[in-house]
Amino acid sequence: MIEIIPNWHPLFVHFTVALLSLAVLFFIIEKPIHETIMGDNFLVFARYCLWLGVALSFITVLAGWSAYNSVDHDNLSHLAMTDHRNWALSTFAIFVVAAIWLVASSKLKEGASILFLLVLIIGAGLLGVTGFKGAELVYKYGLGVESLPSKSDHNSSDGHSHDHNGSHDSEHSSLPMDEDMSMDSMTMDSMTMEQVQENVPVIEEMPIEQEEDGITRQKLAP
Repeated sequence: MIEIIPNWHPLFVHFTVALLSLAVLFFIIEKPIHETIMGDNFLVFARYCLWLGVALSFITVLAGWSAYNSVDHDNLSHLAMTDHRNWALSTFAIFVVAAIWLVASSKLKEGASILFLLVLIIGAGLLGVTGFKGAELVYKYGLGVESLPSKSDHNSSDGHSHDHNGSHDSEHSSLPMDEDMSMDSMTMDSMTMEQVQENVPVIEEMPIEQEEDGITRQKLAP
């Protein structure tokens, strides 16, 4: 048997949310175009989504009840679990009533009534709240999670880090500090020499003959 942590509830709940949401959506879309072929197709699709969604919701509720009684939790998360459970049971009851209403209706080929749509819209609202509270159990309270990442894991020996702001600095920090400083000083010296050579005027050496004491000498003018 495939083991799913904490159990099968997280798997089936996705089918419940998807099918029941689509049922409500297509019942609403079908209402203004009921007299068309497209409207008839939407109506059939909405009915099957509702029935299949409620059928799978039985498994979702049972798996959720099992998780409620088996998942490790503290006092604070227990209150959140109970809140989620109550919302889930209310949502399930609304859609079960809607499914029975639809089956018991003698006019299956007719579109959904305003009262029926109102029940479905209320159910969709409850479904959204229930899903949000279920997500909080995992992402806020950490229920059903086998392990959580530790901050110390980011600085492990393998060098893996999630500090994206310092990623570029780490690329250039592979050289030792002394070698970096020596390379920087060499670069600065070469730049300084180039600037000095550019600013120093060029002096041309011109020979000048001077006669002193009868002796002709060559003297370089500055």
